Amino acid sequence: MDPQQLIYLLTALVVLGVGAQWLAARLHVPALILLLLTGLCLGPISELVLGSRILDPDAVFGDLLSPIISLSVALVLFEGGLTLDLDEARKAGRTLWLLILAGLFIGFAVVTLMARFVGGLDLVTSATLGAILVVTGPTVILPMLRSARIAWRPATLLKWEGIVNDPFGAILAFFVFALATQAGATGGSAWAIGIELLLDIVLAAGLGLGLAWLLHLALKHELVPEHLKNPVTLAMTLLAFALGEVVGHELGLISVTLLGIGLANTGHHGLERIRWFKEQIAHLLVALLFLVLSARLELRDLGRLEPRHLLLLGGILFVSRPLVVWLATLRSGLPWQERLLIGWIAPRGVVAAAVAGAFSVELRRAEFVDSDLLVPIVFGVILTTVTLNGLTIRPLATRLGLATSTGKGLLVVGASNWTTQLAEALVKAGALVILADTRYHRVARARMKGLEVHYGDVLADDLALDLPLERLSQVLVATEDDHYNALVCTHFRNAFGSEALYQLSPEKEPESRAHFGRTPWGEDGTFKRLARRFWAGGEFKVTNINEAYDAGRFRADNPEALPLFAIGERSLRLLEPGAEVPANVKLVYQAAPA
Repeated sequence: MDPQQLIYLLTALVVLGVGAQWLAARLHVPALILLLLTGLCLGPISELVLGSRILDPDAVFGDLLSPIISLSVALVLFEGGLTLDLDEARKAGRTLWLLILAGLFIGFAVVTLMARFVGGLDLVTSATLGAILVVTGPTVILPMLRSARIAWRPATLLKWEGIVNDPFGAILAFFVFALATQAGATGGSAWAIGIELLLDIVLAAGLGLGLAWLLHLALKHELVPEHLKNPVTLAMTLLAFALGEVVGHELGLISVTLLGIGLANTGHHGLERIRWFKEQIAHLLVALLFLVLSARLELRDLGRLEPRHLLLLGGILFVSRPLVVWLATLRSGLPWQERLLIGWIAPRGVVAAAVAGAFSVELRRAEFVDSDLLVPIVFGVILTTVTLNGLTIRPLATRLGLATSTGKGLLVVGASNWTTQLAEALVKAGALVILADTRYHRVARARMKGLEVHYGDVLADDLALDLPLERLSQVLVATEDDHYNALVCTHFRNAFGSEALYQLSPEKEPESRAHFGRTPWGEDGTFKRLARRFWAGGEFKVTNINEAYDAGRFRADNPEALPLFAIGERSLRLLEPGAEVPANVKLVYQAAPA
């Protein structure tokens, strides 16, 4: 391809990938659905309509395609590893490890048997499919959990399962392939091949943890300049993957995952910036990977799918996954609602697609008759699970009581006298409010008033695990310490988005002051002014705004009142200065001082 054309194509891929993710965010649908559809339009669909592909990844990238995909998957898995806190695993208990092991072994066995006897695939292709579909995909599950904000325990189980099982699915597929090809050619036994692979896995894991320790020491002792911390971490990730691949095929995925987990649990204060940097890279890589992988699909392979293969897809969704979760959680004490939700949510992502593409080529070279069916079946599972799970996770969690059914949840950080009375008014108006504070006497006072409280620092990891974030939609940070307020907003920015964070200023200050949340209620909404009005007799009250008593009459009757929140049947809206009070809401306001 002409270099100038290649520039245009790469630019178009980035624009289409990011554009699809942006559009998905606006439409509140899983981004991978739009990415897959876009890739299909660029590849097989354009070939059908136009006679040639708009994007032919193999022709464009040639021999570089496979290494590019492998390195991209490695970076995505490292970013997933960075999100895994061992405190979460300890708190989740043995159920987490049972779920991971059940997914690996029972899930592998069930899908292999269904592929063999329902899908009619040959044994090796069936076992390879079973190994690949062990994964549940952090590239899909993490964005899905962020947007759905379900209860902590099922969210933790799904997140850990998705990230930990991803590399093992690829390794299990490699073991199946090695057993099918090497055992016959060299006369080696499955036992010998398994022992050799286990030793290689231990070595690859040790490499990942060792590099994590070295990187931690370098960061701890300030051996890396601030502006080079992200590039050095990126280079270390690629090095871990390369060294793991030296040990064995696909073992680099183990190394990078353990590198991420090891680094995430060092407690280094600079990890947040590294996580943010890697998350941005992962978003871009996931978009490009799905465009490229879906564009590689062949129409002739899609045309080979038969009704029995569709029946196999149904079995994977409605038999395999529920059976795995049911057996893994049999004596766990997990409520049936959580077991049902986890048993339904198992989306596959970019790692499954990449591994399927790689092993499809290997199986074709080894002349296994059904190798061409591997990629279209895996992509069918990806498209089906991403679509169904992505569109149903929040409604199902809501019906099961594992997610808030409305947007009326508010976390108020700082339980002062006036914020406590404000919380009482909000609860009276129908909002769900949780008050958090580090001072016990304040928390005890709020609890005695019947309010839901959290005692401790919301920045502390242990407390953050207990906060029911799935029930909350907005955060109001209202303490006397402006620096602490800013830290809290920064801490919750990923979970809620900056548009749902409100940071009270202690008092009017220069505009240059760092501010990480939205400033509510203008100059009248500073901590000191609200507190001063409260102690002067400005109580927090609730009134109904409707046709009989509209906003105009309220303003005429209460010219000095400060409107704060409008609470509808399914929403809680913080009123900006000068904003019109909507109709048919309960208005929470601060009355004029007595």
